[in-house]
Amino acid sequence: MMDAKTIVFGDTAIDRLLQWLRASGEPKDVRDLLLQYLEILCKLVTEEGE
Repeated sequence: MMDAKTIVFGDTAIDRLLQWLRASGEPKDVRDLLLQYLEILCKLVTEEGE
């Protein structure tokens, strides 16, 4: 279970998404971007909870 109070939004997830996109070297579909962004957010939430 996740408490919304513990979620911190910031530039970190967007920065990581941009790094991922630049590292790929090619355009990505919006669906791929969204899935990657959700994965990054999930990792950040679990890191904060530890």
